[in-house]
Amino acid sequence: MHARNVAKRPWFRTAGIVYSPTMHQALRAIPCGNLRHAIRIGLLSCLTLSALSALSACEQADPLEAIRQQQLIGDYLGSIEPLREYLEANPDDSEANYLYGTALTSTNQGNLAVWSFRKAMNDPEWLVRAGLSLAYGALVSNDFNEVVEVSGRVLEVEPDNESALMMRGNAYAHWRKDPELALADAERLLELNPDALDAYEPKILALLSLDRLDEASEALAEAGRRLQESGDQDNPTKQAVLAWHCSTTAAFERESEKLEQARETWIRCLDAHPSNSEVVTNAATFYDEMGEPERALEVLRSALAASPTSRAFRLALALRLSGSGNTAEADAVLREPTQSENPLVAATAWLDLGELRRAQGEFAAAADAIERGIGLARETGSPEAPLLFGYADVLVLAGRLDEAFDVAARLSNPAQRQLIRARVAQERRQPAQALREFDGALKLWPDNPWGRYYAALAAEEFGDFERALAEYRYAVRIDAGSTDARTRGADLLLALGQPRSALQMLQTAADEAPLPIEGQLMQLRLWAILGQTAAVTDALTRFGTDLAVPVVADAAEDVSWLAGPAKALKMLASLPALDFEDPRFSAVLRARVRISHLVEGKAAEQAASLTRILAAYPDSSAFQEIRGLNLELSGAPGDAVRAAYTRALEIEPGNAQALAGLGRLALADDAEAALVLFDRAASADPSDPNLQLLSARALVAAGKPELAAERLDRLLVEHPFDAEAASERARLDLERGAATDRTLERARRAVNLRHGPDTLELLSRVHLQRGEPEPAAQAAERAQKLREAASAAAVSQG
Repeated sequence: MHARNVAKRPWFRTAGIVYSPTMHQALRAIPCGNLRHAIRIGLLSCLTLSALSALSACEQADPLEAIRQQQLIGDYLGSIEPLREYLEANPDDSEANYLYGTALTSTNQGNLAVWSFRKAMNDPEWLVRAGLSLAYGALVSNDFNEVVEVSGRVLEVEPDNESALMMRGNAYAHWRKDPELALADAERLLELNPDALDAYEPKILALLSLDRLDEASEALAEAGRRLQESGDQDNPTKQAVLAWHCSTTAAFERESEKLEQARETWIRCLDAHPSNSEVVTNAATFYDEMGEPERALEVLRSALAASPTSRAFRLALALRLSGSGNTAEADAVLREPTQSENPLVAATAWLDLGELRRAQGEFAAAADAIERGIGLARETGSPEAPLLFGYADVLVLAGRLDEAFDVAARLSNPAQRQLIRARVAQERRQPAQALREFDGALKLWPDNPWGRYYAALAAEEFGDFERALAEYRYAVRIDAGSTDARTRGADLLLALGQPRSALQMLQTAADEAPLPIEGQLMQLRLWAILGQTAAVTDALTRFGTDLAVPVVADAAEDVSWLAGPAKALKMLASLPALDFEDPRFSAVLRARVRISHLVEGKAAEQAASLTRILAAYPDSSAFQEIRGLNLELSGAPGDAVRAAYTRALEIEPGNAQALAGLGRLALADDAEAALVLFDRAASADPSDPNLQLLSARALVAAGKPELAAERLDRLLVEHPFDAEAASERARLDLERGAATDRTLERARRAVNLRHGPDTLELLSRVHLQRGEPEPAAQAAERAQKLREAASAAAVSQG
């Protein structure tokens, strides 16, 4: 049994820099009853917030008295600017830092509060208060390492602090790293306070992680008995704990394969607690696991019917409908309350609708909906400041860059303001300016994974791969699952010739945040490169030929570059699951044919093999195209090559590789005709950067270098690791007599990605054009040494 199945929490993320404040507010609208329940739904607990509010009212020096009073009455937003000004003059004031962190946390800017709470913790007088706040924020965001470190510091000062014990125990339990320590904290808490029934959650999870199932079952039963014996059954806090117990019991039964019993328990839980978010969410998950998505949807519909004013249930239902492709109903579910006569309710509904559209990738519609929500909120007198960051973010995604820049000017938080400016510069293809803005923002907001991720993308575009890798790694450390930083970083490491490091990056935090499909396919590619045959064979079965075979073909090309074409052919031959005579495996056959022409004596073997394959599958467009490729690489007459490619297109008019083959044949004599063919090929397969590169070369041949430059610039934005495109772009500048800083960057990029004599000689030419003779000579000397080493190796092998 795995503890993760007993503790599932609903999380909502967006495509923007952070998950939105409107989503967070929807979750906060659910009444919280105890620490355990708060962890489940991602909230700060009512008890802790009350305690922090009381603590923030402690009397200190007069300059902060007005701010204390603001926070005491709940005006956290209004206290931010006075605190910021005060801290500029008094950066080491512990109480001010604590109050500032509290204000940021209370206005959904918890990520920005970390530095302030840590600063306050340096003062022994504020260590406990600031530490509890910091640990709680980390627990909400699943940063268990931070929870353990910070709550540990609190417990060094106050060994019996119940809140710190509860948080550290939960962190250990959900982290599944030190279940013994989780169990120790839970039992110590129950020893200190037998009524702390919340402690049963980390205790049960720890016992499950330790495979002490009988004890876990016993603890669960004991918790149930004590719940029935304690207090007022109608008390909201008591009801929340009862709901947790019911939900956990059902999950335990599910893991114990007592499925019918689990079904009965879920029915009972939903009947007793129809509006409890944990029961509803986990019940829906159960039905999903049982292959009954319609029943899961019914659970959410019933929950919303029982609590029609619940934003959380409305959002959950809409997101599920959208995820299942029922976008129209999802839209209708969220649009209904936009008609409310209560302008605040209507404003909130518009904001939620905007978030749904953002999640669907409809950024223009999202921006319009959020704009309407902000307008209505303004009419009610509600502060618009907390909403502007998300609005600016979606304006960037919608391409409304001037408006986003204007909204950024209205953001009082400097980190948010610079992040939006960075994103605007990034979308305007100004990576150097974007990086300068990111530098300022990330100094103030260092643990924003989306900020780190976008900074990495800007660094890629600028050609600063070292900076890009550092930012990707930082984003992964903060939250491995919030972005695809692992996949992007692994892709970059592979492009730099470091497949083992790439695989290590992909495997970071894999248990806590499973890789999406793109990351899993990258992992397959790396397994193939590194010769992990069993893993590749298993993946071919698991993913199917449509997904897996092109990845293995790419891996063969990678091996050819990294270790030589002979090793690549050996790698392909080592995989028994590959059937080169099956049309579904045509991508690997194409790779084998191309690579064979790079190994002496291997190309001749392909003709007989292709003859046999074509006899079995004469109507395969892919095999006819591969026959054309083999003829082309063999130097066969153009008419024979053209006939093969034409036959492939007769069978499948959209065969991108056949179109490209005809384009290559046409390029020498008719650049315009070649361009048409290459563009058709790129339209048929937009994912293949080589087809776009061929189009750019055709534009050069057609006497249209400016258009070629634009095409190559776009290609390098989409595929920053394409060494050929970088080289082509630098050469194009040189041919036009230019050698700008960007020209130099592209030449250096080509060297970094494909360190060879050709790219070094190109770099030397760029330096000469720029009037830099010393680095030009150094690059030329390195190129000469590589050529001499290659020549010596060829002689020795001969």
